[in-house]
Amino acid sequence: MPKALRPKPEIPEPPEYLRRIGVKPRKSLGQHFLIDQFILADIARACCPQGGETVLEIGAGPGGLTEELANLAGRVVAVELDEELAASTRERLKRFKHLEVIAADVMDYEPDELLSEGGAEPPYTACGNLPYYITQPIVRRMLEAQPGPQRVVVLVQREVAQRIAGGPGRESLLSISVKVYGAPRVLFEVPHTAFWPPPKVQSAVIAIEKFAAPALDLPAEEIEAFFYLVRAGFAQPRKQLHNVLTDEFTLERIPVLALLEEAGIAATSRAQHLQVADWERLYGVMKRRHPALLEAIEADAPEDEDTNDDFNPDDFEDESDDEPDDE
Repeated sequence: MPKALRPKPEIPEPPEYLRRIGVKPRKSLGQHFLIDQFILADIARACCPQGGETVLEIGAGPGGLTEELANLAGRVVAVELDEELAASTRERLKRFKHLEVIAADVMDYEPDELLSEGGAEPPYTACGNLPYYITQPIVRRMLEAQPGPQRVVVLVQREVAQRIAGGPGRESLLSISVKVYGAPRVLFEVPHTAFWPPPKVQSAVIAIEKFAAPALDLPAEEIEAFFYLVRAGFAQPRKQLHNVLTDEFTLERIPVLALLEEAGIAATSRAQHLQVADWERLYGVMKRRHPALLEAIEADAPEDEDTNDDFNPDDFEDESDDEPDDE
């Protein structure tokens, strides 16, 4: 018997205000507008749990979330790359005197510059519905900013949210990069039918509570060397860490095994099994025994190899139970 076909989910109609302004999502900017009022309200409450907070919104779009934020926050500075959208949102929401809509690329400015332009100042929460291709750079900028937000609440692709959250045996370069600066938590999932037009992927809202200081007992000037080691460790995620370090640092097997033992890390571990504290211990041992290797940081190396461009959902599978360990 032929398999019964599942009915296609209904495509939501755009809200009246979108029809009125005649806005069309731009594929080149990865625009998918969140139009579910209940979810918009839930995100706004996650950004402003007490009410009266200052919020820096990244990617305001046509202003659906902006309006919900303005109903709760004490001050909202909304940044939108698309000048036409920024202008229409500014006009539509002009009744909110504590809202400033800025047409700008958030990657061109520091958060405190954008806040100042909008007549606001820290402390603040950063939030937004982030296009898939720019999630990682924006999250990193927010977490490394000085002064940084107290909280980051973003709507991203579900798999990216899971990757940021990590967990025992499921860490990634992205999760470790985030957990140095804050504590991530997936709040809830968002179906594709909550958007107009609906994307092909599912989404999720994740919150990152930022630490007052990085979770590393290292001088600020050594943090890049620390991440150099972490990036090297994740260079071949399906291999055991002793093999990866042997390859990446051109060390012999015996010295690498000695490094791992001194750091209290099992020789059979993969990078996904290590927490921030494990990487910090390994960094300390590497610095004592092979300092020259950590000093050889290439000036033109990419800021982070764990970008969304090479994202692979297979990385979420815990291969330790169903694949033989490499030797």
